Amino acid sequence: MPSIVAGIEMGGTGCKVAISNENGQYDNNYSLQIVTTDPEHTLREIYEWLESKRSERPFVAIGIACFGPVDLDKTSKHYGYITTTPKPGWQYVNVVGAFRGLNVPVAFETDVNAPAMTEAALRGDSSAAYITIGTGVGVGLVLEGRPVHGLMHPEGAHIKCERFAGDDYAGDCPYHNSCIEGMSKAKAVADRLKISPNLLSKIPDDDPVWNIQAYYIAQLCASVIYLTSVKRIIIGGGLTKRNGLFEHIRKHVLQILNSYLDIPAITNDIDNYIVPSKLGDLIGIQSAFDIAQGIIEKK
Repeated sequence: MPSIVAGIEMGGTGCKVAISNENGQYDNNYSLQIVTTDPEHTLREIYEWLESKRSERPFVAIGIACFGPVDLDKTSKHYGYITTTPKPGWQYVNVVGAFRGLNVPVAFETDVNAPAMTEAALRGDSSAAYITIGTGVGVGLVLEGRPVHGLMHPEGAHIKCERFAGDDYAGDCPYHNSCIEGMSKAKAVADRLKISPNLLSKIPDDDPVWNIQAYYIAQLCASVIYLTSVKRIIIGGGLTKRNGLFEHIRKHVLQILNSYLDIPAITNDIDNYIVPSKLGDLIGIQSAFDIAQGIIEKK
């Protein structure tokens, strides 16, 4: 039986916080969207909103789906922290600790592992990858129904990649320059056009830059396929709302695989293998609700 829970979707540009209804689903009347500024102000604003709404809708757990890298090892002194993120001012920030004062259990996951879990459950898949494309690029993995943690969690977007023919962009990852994230995140696309990322919505769908971006995301998809053999790849995030982007990605994936894999789900039905999120913009916050439900069920 679902419970009323709170969810926090921590993004590099913006954060969403919400309290579910009695069925564990999103309710627009109990949600808040804020800009991600510095850790002190951002986390305090979320905390104070939750505290102010608690008497109206008493939640019994909090789920946090957070940008990373993060520490998911519960035996680590930095469990619940954002660690070596390239986002200025957010290195080694204790996210989970900021909400302990609310005295409810807190579930913590990456902002891509949590959606991968929700998407796999919605589709009945035992394994799935969830890729997000926006301020950054990330990939979450669920294998045999469980999120991949290991030493930490997947950071596949930092794989070095092959350049698109004629693309001389240097890359925008402070650690690796021309990794997949550095070549395909919002700023990388905007830099090629010599505009600010907040103006990308004005760029037409048929601009060649989207095909270039898709080539790098396709390399991530191909790597995921080779390494994990997931049942499905779901792609979400702010930069996926382009007509034609999925077609470009699927085309490049097939070219990269070059008929090496004779798997009908890919060769004959790739439109149902590489797909957009079932929940669209709500996937992040709903996945935060879902991991909160999970921590209740374990108690």
